[in-house]
Amino acid sequence: MVTKSNNDKIKNSFIHGRNGKNSSESRAKKEFFIEAISKYCDRCGTPYSIDNVRIVQDSDKNSTTIIHFFCDNCLSNHIASFIKPLGLVNRVPIKSDLGSDELIKFIKQGSISADDVLSVYDYLSPDI
Repeated sequence: MVTKSNNDKIKNSFIHGRNGKNSSESRAKKEFFIEAISKYCDRCGTPYSIDNVRIVQDSDKNSTTIIHFFCDNCLSNHIASFIKPLGLVNRVPIKSDLGSDELIKFIKQGSISADDVLSVYDYLSPDI
């Protein structure tokens, strides 16, 4: 379990950009996110364990960590983002069939341009 002093140390390491890659730090980060963001599934109330949490993106470049929560009981997915410099959390419960592996795949795709959106619009629009 994460104690208050350990919780503060982990939060400070996120805020100041020290993101170690070893498994004990990864476990501590997951425990921190469970304590700081969500201990229970919003849909059914089942407590999360570290096995239900995956750090999808932990980037120093954009100072944001994206966390995926998965409930073994009701199979719901939740995504949260942690903004390191400010220590802010944004948690959005979503009903989705996307798992953490698929989220990683789409994150790596990059951003969508306005031209991409217009191309899809033109493709899907009926001829006038």
